[in-house]
Amino acid sequence: MTTVSFQLNGEQMTLTVQQVRDAARSATPEPPRLHIVEVQGSIYPVKQVFSAATGLDRLDFTTNQARTILKRLGFKVTRVDETE
Repeated sequence: MTTVSFQLNGEQMTLTVQQVRDAARSATPEPPRLHIVEVQGSIYPVKQVFSAATGLDRLDFTTNQARTILKRLGFKVTRVDETE
């Protein structure tokens, strides 16, 4: 199981592929925004999935931080305008 360790706002954290999948499975996808992530065939806004998986408030991290970490876990992260 792929695990990524990272520091965010001075706190050391870890996140696994399974945590992201579980968080996405229990969430209803919100309308796509600029950056999206594909999790098990469904599309979600990057910040929605990252917040659900980490328990962090969406204001406590940037989209770029979430994108980078989700990519390191192997998820497909793109911009909405790149999928059309």
